[in-house]
Amino acid sequence: MNLLPQQILESCNSIHTQMARTWLKAELQMPAVLDAPVNLPEQSRVLNGDERIQMTMTVPTVEVSPNAPVRQVGFLLLPGTTMTCFSSAINVLRHANKVSGRVLYQWRLYSTDGQPVMTEEGFEIGAGESIEQADAETLDKLVVCGGYRFGEHKVLRSLKRIAEQGVQMGSMGAGCYPLARAGLLDGYQCTSHWEYLPALEETFPQLNLSSQLYVVDRNRFSCAGGGGVQDMMLNLLGAEHGPELALAVSEMLICGVRHGSEPQRGNCRRALLGYSPPVLDEAISLMESNIEEPLKLQELSDVLGISRRQLERLFSKYLNSQPSRYYMELRLKRAREMLQQTNKSILEISIACGFSSPSHFSRSIKERFGCPPKALCKQAAA
Repeated sequence: MNLLPQQILESCNSIHTQMARTWLKAELQMPAVLDAPVNLPEQSRVLNGDERIQMTMTVPTVEVSPNAPVRQVGFLLLPGTTMTCFSSAINVLRHANKVSGRVLYQWRLYSTDGQPVMTEEGFEIGAGESIEQADAETLDKLVVCGGYRFGEHKVLRSLKRIAEQGVQMGSMGAGCYPLARAGLLDGYQCTSHWEYLPALEETFPQLNLSSQLYVVDRNRFSCAGGGGVQDMMLNLLGAEHGPELALAVSEMLICGVRHGSEPQRGNCRRALLGYSPPVLDEAISLMESNIEEPLKLQELSDVLGISRRQLERLFSKYLNSQPSRYYMELRLKRAREMLQQTNKSILEISIACGFSSPSHFSRSIKERFGCPPKALCKQAAA
């Protein structure tokens, strides 16, 4: 019996539909089938031998304005691009098209020279053209991925040219570095991954940096990366096509929608620990905000309104550490980030991380990371 592709799909239960789509695309060279709507009948499967559950596969649909334009989104893939961030952004756009039943977004991929880009995970992504060839008049948004050590003048010039045409400029994680080097974040609030924030503050003191999950400031948008990419893209989607579509897409992706003002790290700590007292989160925030001039434990306790003994018990119970040890670990990690991500001298970094002398700083670094500060700089350059 010969079945048409659509009949094959409709004969499958909800569990096997995706497998059928994949087979049709690969064996029959019919990629259009992959995106065709399928009316699936109710299917049954047996659980525990006797129990039967009726299952219906439905895709939520949300109506959007018939006058909504097709928006063109460009992605500039630079060294350091992560598959996690890139795929998260594309997934939101792809599902927006799927849920609305029409093409709301199209995307283009750029690289420095039009050649494929290797991601941090080892996957190769093909780019359609070089960023120098990008036609700014056909773009609505340009998202920069990766590039924290990247600074080719021809690429920075292209970014400036595109921004001058009124294109919305955005970044994910380290993508804010090229935008900052091009001067395109001056006068805007922006964010990046918490790992990069201290180095960014030292390298670009004029930036209005935030530790938020993501920031949208007029025609600039930026996020911390990781899971924050999905949150930011859903926010942009909601702003352009309404919250109902953003909610429907989030349900398709099986994720919540976090507000940009949420912190990058506190929620993760609470999720892993099951519970994290607000006063402990506040203590850690105070430590992170006072690296150059570390607070004494008694000063920290006074600000929090608890005794020093209570502070020590909190760190011992929830972090299996002591406040002084945890504070030193924060300072040493900050120092390592600055050694690897900035061109500051060892003396400047030791002062910025609250060490009274370069010798004390060098000893502490070697004890913690097993090598002197200069070696950490060489590792980053390698």
